[in-house]
Amino acid sequence: MAIDRTVPQWLLTPWLFGLLAVLLYANTIGNQFALDDGLVLNDNAYVLKGIAGIPDILTHDSFHGAVGETDKLSGGRYRPLSLVTLAVEVSLFGVSAAVHHGVNVLLFALTCVVLFRFLRRFIFPQHVWAAWCTTMLFTVHPIHTEVVANIKGRDELLSLLFLLLTMYHALANIMWREQRDLLLSAPTKRKKEKKERLPGEWSDVISVLFFVLALLSKENGLIFIALLPLTNYFFTPLRLPAAIRRSLPVISVVVLYLVLRVVLLGARNNAVQEVMDNPYLFASVTEKLASIAVVMLIYLKLMVWPHPLVYDYSFNQVPLHALADPLVWISLAVQVGLLVYAVIGFRRKDPLAWCILFWFGTLFLVCNLVFNVGAPLAERFLYQASVPFLIAVVIVLRRVMARLKDNTMLIPALSVLLILITTSSGYAIFLRNGDWQSGDHLFIHDVRNAPNSGRARTYAGIAYIHLSDSAATTKDKRAYADSAIVHLTVAERIHPTYMPTLLNMGLAYYRLDSIETAERWWDKARAVDPNDGKLEQLDAFLFDRYYQGGLRAGLAGDLASGRTQLEKAVKYAPLNADAWYNLGGVHYTSGDLDNARNAWAKALELNPAHAQTLQGMRALEAAGGAVAP
Repeated sequence: MAIDRTVPQWLLTPWLFGLLAVLLYANTIGNQFALDDGLVLNDNAYVLKGIAGIPDILTHDSFHGAVGETDKLSGGRYRPLSLVTLAVEVSLFGVSAAVHHGVNVLLFALTCVVLFRFLRRFIFPQHVWAAWCTTMLFTVHPIHTEVVANIKGRDELLSLLFLLLTMYHALANIMWREQRDLLLSAPTKRKKEKKERLPGEWSDVISVLFFVLALLSKENGLIFIALLPLTNYFFTPLRLPAAIRRSLPVISVVVLYLVLRVVLLGARNNAVQEVMDNPYLFASVTEKLASIAVVMLIYLKLMVWPHPLVYDYSFNQVPLHALADPLVWISLAVQVGLLVYAVIGFRRKDPLAWCILFWFGTLFLVCNLVFNVGAPLAERFLYQASVPFLIAVVIVLRRVMARLKDNTMLIPALSVLLILITTSSGYAIFLRNGDWQSGDHLFIHDVRNAPNSGRARTYAGIAYIHLSDSAATTKDKRAYADSAIVHLTVAERIHPTYMPTLLNMGLAYYRLDSIETAERWWDKARAVDPNDGKLEQLDAFLFDRYYQGGLRAGLAGDLASGRTQLEKAVKYAPLNADAWYNLGGVHYTSGDLDNARNAWAKALELNPAHAQTLQGMRALEAAGGAVAP
């Protein structure tokens, strides 16, 4: 078209978007690890082995290397490709936050390049500015910061990249077949066709290979069992049955992938009994459906106005909603309206209908309607869904412009608007990347925007405990510990039985030397889950404090305090012979020979050769106390 010839050629270079993406996210390269990076990297034993860990990565749940066998995860997460890339980086560069962040930035930049090529060739083949504006909006949208700035977002980055390449090559192959058929229908060119291969001849094989990589990156690709036939139908001359037939290889890959998952991970689907990881655990059916409807409305809001952004939307940041809530009915009206439009536009192959189906298909996997995904919503879930949304926005704007008789003023206005969106979004990305500089920084920053999230409050408390541990002065240590208690107190009101809250509340009081208060909080945690592995470590803390305190009190002549503290010491370390010996010593000095004998007998039971206890027994015998055989 004429408009294409007026476009400066440097603006049409796909790598322009790659360069812009690198510039926007360059400041993430200086960031450290944050949030769930431990699950996939610095706490994942398989990834830390480097290339040697790849066999384990390929044959286990993606979190197995970090958490082992556990019933706290629902189902299996089989995303080996992202872990393999991290393992290779570990072998080549060690565990380097800068390298891992840098690779994320490059993957996002490559995705922007591929997106522009995909849009220009297949979605907007006659409207280069539409492809350009859509790619620009994708590149600068702040909703993507969680995926790019969080190393764990590698799975999302790889998944979308390979899914775009899957669609690109699937459509390229169909176009090649159409061109081939035209050539074969012309007798004068038939011989020439046999000698020359048209571009796209092998694209069907390449498409399947990219789809395999997409599935190995993240489960997002499963919805393409429906979306790829729809894409073939909407953007080629094929009728729906033919579009489905052309997609059969991809459908076969999905079946093989699901079989592989079952073979490697089993058909596990654990019922998660923690509301922090199962947002609708306590919801009725109507509350769940109503709340999901509101979440779908929130997703639309975040795409239009991505502020504020937070890493966590778990209980109770997004509260349950009843059917009577007006927001529920507003959302239902919007969602039903979109679906009705998609149905109406299906037969005439309206690309806007394709965008709607793509949007709903992507979010269907993560909306908790079919299975629990661990959170009511998350910004990373919009990474793939943003593609159809932004395409739809540009399609609608083009149609509005086409209906206007005089759009001479509209084009400059839209140009100014695009500049404002680009600059303001770029600034928002720069600032948000800084929020992800470390886990503790993120937790303290985001709790202001997620005040009702029990997890966000707890993690902010943990961050302040870390600050307390690293503070240089006693005053600062206590101030940070007090701040931790403030957040943990709110977290405990939101969710009174959340183990991390209870455990860290005790730890904050421990930092303030309020040992008995810390003990009470840890006893609350013990009542919730006596088998929690962290309690053993905390019991060691209590033992050390009570043991050392008991020794000091005994030496100072405060036998009552010494006895009380040493009795608590043996409670938390009942297999420590030294503690039993010293408890017996306090009893002996106090004249309580029977309890002295019992304590020393326990010490000798644990260590028959304990010299000091044997000496104490002889002193006890000399004093006239009976000695146990």
